[in-house]
Amino acid sequence: MTGQGQSAASGSSAWSSIFRHVRYENLVAGVSGGVLSNLALHPLDLVKIRFAVSDGLELRPKYKGILHCLTTIWKLDGLRGLYQGVTPNVWGAGLSWGLYFFLDLFLDYLEHHMVPFNLWRMNC
Repeated sequence: MTGQGQSAASGSSAWSSIFRHVRYENLVAGVSGGVLSNLALHPLDLVKIRFAVSDGLELRPKYKGILHCLTTIWKLDGLRGLYQGVTPNVWGAGLSWGLYFFLDLFLDYLEHHMVPFNLWRMNC
């Protein structure tokens, strides 16, 4: 019984020594950067999509350029129209950039300090 308790304690101390170097600030920085960049650039992404689906049908409005497209959307739907469909993009960008910053720096630390040989770049 003591052998199992000791191995569990040593296993938890190994995990605690690894996760002691985890910096959650990287996760927060990645999430906030992804969300803010998406919120800032979503209207331009919406314009790009509007131009892509403008296939000459009379049902869709014709746009003369980027500014004309933005002002038309603003006049018809307001701010809500410019940020139409932003929720899934914000979730995706925040999650992906947050995990990227978190895992990239964490795995980089493990590669250089904790792993005795290079697991990520093994040449066969």
